[in-house]
Amino acid sequence: MIGRVIKGIGGFYFVHDGEKAVMGKARGNLKRNKELIYVGDIVEFEIDKHDCDNECVINRVVERRNFMTRPPVSNLDMLVVVFSVKEPDVNYPVIDKLLAGCELKGITPAVCITKKDLVSAEELEAAMAIYRGIYPVVSVNGNTGEGLEDLREIIRGRNVALAGPSGVGKSTLTNLLHGDASDLVSGTAEVHSSDTRNAADAATDAARKERTAVEAQGRTGSFASIRTRVETGGISDKTGRGRHTTRHVEIFDLGDGTYLYDTPGFTSIDMPETEVTAVRELFPEMREPGQLCRYRDCLHINEPDCEVKEALERGEIHRSRYNSYLMMIEEVRKWKKL
Repeated sequence: MIGRVIKGIGGFYFVHDGEKAVMGKARGNLKRNKELIYVGDIVEFEIDKHDCDNECVINRVVERRNFMTRPPVSNLDMLVVVFSVKEPDVNYPVIDKLLAGCELKGITPAVCITKKDLVSAEELEAAMAIYRGIYPVVSVNGNTGEGLEDLREIIRGRNVALAGPSGVGKSTLTNLLHGDASDLVSGTAEVHSSDTRNAADAATDAARKERTAVEAQGRTGSFASIRTRVETGGISDKTGRGRHTTRHVEIFDLGDGTYLYDTPGFTSIDMPETEVTAVRELFPEMREPGQLCRYRDCLHINEPDCEVKEALERGEIHRSRYNSYLMMIEEVRKWKKL
């Protein structure tokens, strides 16, 4: 049978075959070869006939178009980079590095600005203007839901995840997007450090309690029912940063062919080592003017007759984006010296 891995918790996986979800583990040869299973993988699996709970065994990964190791997810079509202008204050180099990571991994980026009620219309517009014309951009008020339909339109029909700094409202957006936030099944079992049993037993119990909670609702194994109200966190008074709230990776079926990956602590993308010249391609607004530069290997820094710097002076490239580009160039140069 073929299915999609929609949740991973404590070494167990929930696999959905289009009609129902079953819990299981990877076959031993996958573990021996240290082959990881990512949430989002399309896998071949079979029901373990010797298991009284009808759990499954994952035999192999059938499709993995792309993947990330932190968090462990695969087959993403789009990554929505989420940030707020205030509470916490925006750090544009961090946001731009996330967007550049999408470009590098072949994932379509989009931008969502939250907490629009905390800033003036002018401040919000200034933030949106940085990315407008480069990526799809939307603003959402998590308290009222204003702008949510615009976000739904952007992500419709895609496998999508939300990423961004802690405390910007990713969990709030997740609850709003999959709806019925006050009525959702609360089935996530926490494993407390005070538990004296070994970690494997605790993880097994957590996964099985998750399944039991779903079955108790009379909707055994339904993809739509394996969804939990995502705990939302605020801003730390001490650091001014957000608190992580999501504890495991899970996929929600939003309908219309849209699948939302709920991911723990998705605040950055591990950037593989790359060439300095490759950084130019990670900023879409620099590609067209870059073709008109005098030198083919122009890095758009100190070279003469650089059309990218001319576009910068004309205001066609935003200064904050260019500054992020320079910072990434320096990062790559440091990698090369190590």
